[in-house]
Amino acid sequence: MFYLERLPCPVLVTDCNGQIKHSNHDFKRLAGVLLVDSMDHYFPPASRIFLHTHAWPLLLRNGEFNELHLQLLATDQQHIPVMANARMSEVDGEREVIWLFFVAKDRQRFEAELLKAREQAQENAAQLAKANLALQSAYAQLAEYAVEIKSEAEQFAQLSHTDPLTALGNRRALSLHVEQWTATVSAQAHASLLLIDIDYFKQINDRFGHAEGDRVLIELAQQLLKSVRSQDSVVRYGGEEFALWLPFADGDEAAVIARRVHEQVSLLQIADQRLTVSIGIANLVPQGQDPERYLEQLLEEADTALYAAKAQGRNRSVRHDRC
Repeated sequence: MFYLERLPCPVLVTDCNGQIKHSNHDFKRLAGVLLVDSMDHYFPPASRIFLHTHAWPLLLRNGEFNELHLQLLATDQQHIPVMANARMSEVDGEREVIWLFFVAKDRQRFEAELLKAREQAQENAAQLAKANLALQSAYAQLAEYAVEIKSEAEQFAQLSHTDPLTALGNRRALSLHVEQWTATVSAQAHASLLLIDIDYFKQINDRFGHAEGDRVLIELAQQLLKSVRSQDSVVRYGGEEFALWLPFADGDEAAVIARRVHEQVSLLQIADQRLTVSIGIANLVPQGQDPERYLEQLLEEADTALYAAKAQGRNRSVRHDRC
């Protein structure tokens, strides 16, 4: 019965009549060397009566019992409070009972340690829950911060492509529009560019002041937006110069939009003088060019045509002629 020595408590093995068959070292140390056959010898009268009137009937009926309070007699005849567990089993065709005894003071110590460990576990769980809430809060704040950063980044990106005075696109926006268009169309798709310059704008600033000049730029921007199609883009190219990007528009369609610009601009007045503009028109197919080079060529041709419009007396549109 070497396995009895592995159990961390006093152990007795008896037959179903309480005759001792085996014991381990812990039991011998607690109750003394086994010199008797019956286990009754190791119980004081009160526990012996309880053993026969309650423990044995319970064991024979259920095959086991757990945590019955008894007393053992120590070697010095002191009564030792114990908690007894017993289970019936069959070995080599014979039934036997294994009795486990836990000294009450040790059990109290184990239960105290268990209670302490449970309290520590509950405290740890509470701290973990608190930390988890803090982590969730930090994650929510981080997510909110990420949204704010993304929103700010989008706003900065928008601002980098927007003219602050007129709220139109700027040169960067024009480059982006052309790049996106050339990436999705065939090499023979037509597009046009109009460069628009306010006639005698320096005189407006000199005569009426820069605040009035800014008002003219803002109102002109609104009139240009009224002149174009939904797919077109209006940008402030610089100073008093504006550009209209007209994807899929050939030279004739660009000329129609230029006439519409003149009509819309004629509705603007400064004092007793009507505002006029000069327009240069360029039309070009990409032919597989790099978008930057394609836009550069469009601007060069539109600028040449704009110079011709001014040279011919202003307040007119001129189409670039490659011949």
